[in-house]
Amino acid sequence: MNKRNLIVSLTVALLVVAGVIVYLAMGARPQLGLDLRGGISAIYTPVLNEGEERPEDFGEVLDETIEIIRARVDSLGVAEPEITRQGEDVLVQLPGLDDPQRAQEVIGTTAKLTFRPVEEVLPPGSEEGPDCSEEQPELPEEEGGILCARVTEGDLADAALGAQKYRVGPAALSGDRIEDAIPVLAGATSWSVSLDLDGQGAEQFAEITGELACQRDQGQPGLLAIVLDNAVESAPAMNPDVACGVGIQGGQASISVGSGLEESETEARDLALVLKTGALPITLEPSTFDTVSPTLGAESLRNGLLAGLIGLAVVALYLLFFYRVLGLVAITGLLIFGVLMTGLITVLGRVGFSLTLAGVAGVIVSIGITADSSIIFFERLRDEVGLGKTVRTAAQKAFSSAFRTNLTGNTSTLAAAAILYMLAVGPVRGFALTLGMATILDILIMYFFTRPAVGLLAGGGRIGRGSVRIPTPATSGGAS
Repeated sequence: MNKRNLIVSLTVALLVVAGVIVYLAMGARPQLGLDLRGGISAIYTPVLNEGEERPEDFGEVLDETIEIIRARVDSLGVAEPEITRQGEDVLVQLPGLDDPQRAQEVIGTTAKLTFRPVEEVLPPGSEEGPDCSEEQPELPEEEGGILCARVTEGDLADAALGAQKYRVGPAALSGDRIEDAIPVLAGATSWSVSLDLDGQGAEQFAEITGELACQRDQGQPGLLAIVLDNAVESAPAMNPDVACGVGIQGGQASISVGSGLEESETEARDLALVLKTGALPITLEPSTFDTVSPTLGAESLRNGLLAGLIGLAVVALYLLFFYRVLGLVAITGLLIFGVLMTGLITVLGRVGFSLTLAGVAGVIVSIGITADSSIIFFERLRDEVGLGKTVRTAAQKAFSSAFRTNLTGNTSTLAAAAILYMLAVGPVRGFALTLGMATILDILIMYFFTRPAVGLLAGGGRIGRGSVRIPTPATSGGAS
């Protein structure tokens, strides 16, 4: 082994480790997953409306649904969410989110918005039309019918009167014409959602409001029902300044939300979010919706780290007892592995990887893999010295043989980790990824640290034949 090359290799390895230590010392930490950080885990099942046929491109519809949900979740500010398909279900995991009701409303709201002319306002409690206390079948856009007003707590002075009902015509404008939705303060105690329509939507909005202004002038209701998910959010009348046949120009509309400054602000922001990201192409219902406690996650992380430290201590004692000075090299290699693995997981957290309990298990398993690499090297070194070679010569020969063996074994492990990552879902992929990363790190550490460290120690006479613990002649002869 060329001494200069060994020094360069060892120096580069130590500089990389020092850089990672500085990076972690500046406060960088791995991104924790749902099971370690706590949060919300839900599975949503697609539901077809009564009489609705399953679309031929159902898989593409689900993919589009997932993209819309992802856009909504990103707007909530959730770090590293996981939104994937599980068969025909949608798995949503939101680490760090502690408001399950809001998450369910934002994710599960279909947000199908239409603007419909009001033909007649039915009195509260009217028996005509649907029962507003039950779930209503969706009213197709091209058809008219009777819809109920959305009722929230405190809206009715007398609950016995029932919800307001409206007879509405076919949709004059749909939510897919919305370019932007912004929550705005509408008064001292309420918020609303301001809508910006695209060019076609602006024309349609001007046309329908112009027609309703004419109806107003003729003594008819002249109301425009704003319908969200088959319920009438509001039905504003045309202001006197809206001219018949002209309508509201500029392509802007507004949706009023509930009362109460704080409550209406949250409602307005969430409504603007779901309208801006678009309506879900299919209705989703939560089949499971669980809140994961961060306390349980912290305990799991502590137990995982404790198991890793205990395993590391046991391996370190074994290495020191059997390999003495070489054992110190192996232990240093394990510490380097720990630093680099932590740094790598932290960096990957910036691009979407979250460390889960399964990932921690993959790291712990990797401790044994890294220790095995050193043991293979040291055992080959003992065999070579036992054949009468000097420690310096034996180190070079032993590494060549041990590295080939290590590379073969790690290639098999890496292939298994890659296959597991491609076929698995959820936390199991985290185990596969950390196992694969650890396998690659093991190869690099063995080549760039263990090899030069042992070579320099052997060349400098710091590893003698006694330190190597040469097998007895009887043992050596029996092995041959």
